[in-house]
Amino acid sequence: RVLGFPWVPCVRAACVQHHRYGERQPRGRQRKRLFEQVLCQSHITGMAVGLEAKRAKTARGRRILAKREPKLIENPRTALIVRGQRTSAIVNSVLTDLYMLKKPYSIHFKRHNAVHPFEDVTPLEFLAQKNDASLFAFGTHSKKRPNHLVLGRMFDHHLLDMFELAIQQVKTMHEFAKAAPGGASIESKPCVLFQGEWDNFSTLRSLRSLLLDFFHGQVVSAISPIGIERIVSFTAVPSSRDNETRVLMRHYVVKLKKSAEGTSPYTELTEIGPSLDLQVRRVQQPSDDLLKSAMFHRSVTPSQPKKTKNVSHSRVGGRQGRIHVPKQDLREVALARMKGLKQTPLKDTPMPAAADATAQPSIDPSPIRPKAGRRGEAVVERDDSSDGHHKKRSKKVAT
Repeated sequence: RVLGFPWVPCVRAACVQHHRYGERQPRGRQRKRLFEQVLCQSHITGMAVGLEAKRAKTARGRRILAKREPKLIENPRTALIVRGQRTSAIVNSVLTDLYMLKKPYSIHFKRHNAVHPFEDVTPLEFLAQKNDASLFAFGTHSKKRPNHLVLGRMFDHHLLDMFELAIQQVKTMHEFAKAAPGGASIESKPCVLFQGEWDNFSTLRSLRSLLLDFFHGQVVSAISPIGIERIVSFTAVPSSRDNETRVLMRHYVVKLKKSAEGTSPYTELTEIGPSLDLQVRRVQQPSDDLLKSAMFHRSVTPSQPKKTKNVSHSRVGGRQGRIHVPKQDLREVALARMKGLKQTPLKDTPMPAAADATAQPSIDPSPIRPKAGRRGEAVVERDDSSDGHHKKRSKKVAT
């Protein structure tokens, strides 16, 4: 099971197909090679498309999909920390430090994945959609490209842009543990500082936007100066060649101490790591149309939301809706009814005429009316009760 996909049924189906054509079922290296072929095929694309078209069948699923819908105020961006097919100890330590910097808005996959982002980014798009993440950090190590780090962004669960950075020098957070004990809190919002010639090169401008999205954390309207506990600094060292442009990353903790002036506290910076020297290698930038759609921002605000039919908003901030209900016949509403309350239809019987006061009441001369019964019996009806109810009695008659 690689990248969360059920690949075993796919490989088994391929093996069965080999057997049907009279070929020998692959074993060992051949089976591994067949697995890589299946991985390179469009199964991931089909799974990703199927996940997009899937609809929620439960209330919990509908709530999860509602949280993933676009919002006026976006949620903090989640980052995927993924390891490549081969990684070194340096790459693993850098990925772990990035996971700690982004925590709790990061997901760390510690297993190796046979993915090549610049050749096929579909597996990363699937993982980003499955985990609702818009950022990713991918580490890989090979003889041709040793100790490489790929940072990228997603828009609508598809790749927007990514940069490949070569790790030249590194000092992990573990090496600064003794020099700066205590550190900073996990969810503290950092101050991101950019130094150098970032505006003179288009590649550095795009990389600055990516790094700002990666490290800025939650979106807040204001922040207290006392609440700034750490600083993430990026220094650009441009070069005439694109492949030699360097970016120096440093991470400091802020300590406020008493100053002699007394107007403001004395600020002391202590490096806590990670300390990275990165070199820009391959770059994949978005198209103009895709970047325009990704940067589009609606003019609607939470105080003046988009108008919806039959929905109004009060000054207090509540939402009021108008519901149009058609005319209902309560007699046709399906309710639980008792037999005792069942209504019997009324018979159309003529009303008796006004009787004369001097007239005598009529007497029925034949109160007993015989009816046909079983053989040897005659059923008669007699009015024996005062309330008018008839009782049936059977009387044997000689035949």
